Amino acid sequence: MIFEVGEIVCTGTDSATHNFTQPFTSAPSISGIAVDPATLGAEGAANVNVYVQVVSTSQVVFRTSAAFTGKISFQAIQVL
Repeated sequence: MIFEVGEIVCTGTDSATHNFTQPFTSAPSISGIAVDPATLGAEGAANVNVYVQVVSTSQVVFRTSAAFTGKISFQAIQVL
């Protein structure tokens, strides 16, 4: 299994790219959630939807339903 987790900082944008630190042998399964640090004491979730626009063996491109400032927390998994 190849597994990578991380966060991408977003500042007033609706697109974010992450280059994987280790190469996958095929495009991994990806999940991501938008987090707003200003509301971590409350719910913690930003008021945007996150989706994967493109994923390859070396990177993932996330899009959000609106521009926001916060982080996208993600995990990428490939079962060999």
